[in-house]
Amino acid sequence: MSRLSNITREELAPEDQQFYDSIADSRGSVRGPYGVLLHSPKLAARVAHTGTYVRFDLDLSEALKELVIISTAKEIKNQYEFAAHARLARQAGLSETIIKAVAQGTAPRGLTGDEALLVRYVQELLRNHKVSDATFNGLKQRWGVQRTVDITALIGHYLLVGQILTAFEVDLPTGVKAELPD
Repeated sequence: MSRLSNITREELAPEDQQFYDSIADSRGSVRGPYGVLLHSPKLAARVAHTGTYVRFDLDLSEALKELVIISTAKEIKNQYEFAAHARLARQAGLSETIIKAVAQGTAPRGLTGDEALLVRYVQELLRNHKVSDATFNGLKQRWGVQRTVDITALIGHYLLVGQILTAFEVDLPTGVKAELPD
């Protein structure tokens, strides 16, 4: 059971309801981390704003963005984030083989090109707390400086979201199954 309830629009002060509305408009509803983040409405709005950029405006294919997100979720062992984004990764065309390899921790073995490079970047950053020159230079050469910064921010955003989900023990939505092994 979640440590904090999801805040409804009616529970917010009238001046804070705009934050709820903005989050709902950008994502179709208020769920997951945003329901609990709304205990701090201004923070929720700022996190959502960054999330809108890295999720919807970052110049990277949907499949590759979702690969970065599920790789981040795997590294921090967050079931909610992994399950939510594995579903989106499938919709974006990422293969079941790749999703399972990330979940099982075998990736980037078996992956090639962009997919292997992105998974390696996430793993080095989150496991080693640094990135090798070879991996960094590969990313920068492939996507340029701005997108390298944006990809790094995508990882950072989902670290933040994952920590919110973990700290407040946000439950998986009804009917959603955990995909990461225990």
